[in-house]
Amino acid sequence: MTPEEQEEVRRVIEAHERTLQICRACAETTRDLAWEVKRGSVPPPEALNATLAEVERVLDDLGKVEIAIAEMKAVLW
Repeated sequence: MTPEEQEEVRRVIEAHERTLQICRACAETTRDLAWEVKRGSVPPPEALNATLAEVERVLDDLGKVEIAIAEMKAVLW
């Protein structure tokens, strides 16, 4: 495997790691929100604003991962 190919494989693995981190963050946020609502409380607007900002960052990251996957598929197929 050439150094370029090794770098591409590392890049793909890192993209998968980021995807898993994003999925974990989404699941934890959903769980935390559900527990708070179940207790009968409503998150403060600041917390919701922070969550929305994080969601936008996560969606941007996911878009980058989707592009990386499409690029790899284009090369391999």
